[in-house]
Amino acid sequence: MSSRPFPRIGAAIVGAVLIVASSLDAQSQRTPPLTAKAQAQIDSVRQAVARFADPVVAEDSGYQPVFGLVPLQGVHYVRPDLIKRGEFDLTKPPVLMYAPVQGKPTLVGVAYAYEHPRKQPVPEGFDGPNDDWHSHDELSRDPDEHIVMVHLWLTDAPDGPFARYNPYLPYMAASLKRPTASELTATNARGERARRFAFALAIATHPPQLFDVLETRGGPELTKVAYPHRRALMMLVDSLELAQKRGDSATYDRLVTQTIGHADALVAAYRGTVRSPRAREFIDKALDELMGLGHEGHHAMPGTHPAGP
Repeated sequence: MSSRPFPRIGAAIVGAVLIVASSLDAQSQRTPPLTAKAQAQIDSVRQAVARFADPVVAEDSGYQPVFGLVPLQGVHYVRPDLIKRGEFDLTKPPVLMYAPVQGKPTLVGVAYAYEHPRKQPVPEGFDGPNDDWHSHDELSRDPDEHIVMVHLWLTDAPDGPFARYNPYLPYMAASLKRPTASELTATNARGERARRFAFALAIATHPPQLFDVLETRGGPELTKVAYPHRRALMMLVDSLELAQKRGDSATYDRLVTQTIGHADALVAAYRGTVRSPRAREFIDKALDELMGLGHEGHHAMPGTHPAGP
């Protein structure tokens, strides 16, 4: 596999494209088992996209990297022509999703996203009730159409293969042992801690580009506040891995608390830089959605919506 680093997109469109969907808590509801037909369909997808294991091959095949690395989802490579075509094709997903595993970009999932008539039901898609098709009403320039989408993870995901988020990804990026699915999806304090740690790991290993944009706009004053937290997060990843290898659970737990604390402080610093109410509302929403909290945010698919806030 190629070691080419993940591409970065221009700062001018980061604010619009770093918005992800729904909440981790909403995903914590257990789903029924896959039908045999649905499992066979997923196997067919695996075979069809195996040739895209290297993202360079995806680019050569017309997929365009966008969004940067989105926490809990990865980097999206999209085929705008397939999105516009609007026809569900099991073996031709319009979106490929890559995330770092042991330092290399790895194909971890796909997504089916289409321009679709608003008054028609979503595509039949996969067999059974598990595939979570959702509509993005505001993303199409055509008032009679919108974007419909479903994700499919090709690696384990605690909420199943069709979950919108995969909080296992940051653990994989940091080479850390991941919690069990039941722990990550639990609605108790332990589950919340595991999910918060997943997001903290995500910004420690691959900070969202929105952070860079905010620091550029916030100037030296914000950088002075943010830099110690960003540096601490990077260093904590190595310390966590070492504690894990040594089997030092007490140190590991203490480092988890520190990691969450630095991530919380960093997000708070970014929130505090925005002055105008309109910009504050946008940034608050974007940051919350990066963490899988609260809002129903959506991707801006290339070719379907103008870039920019």
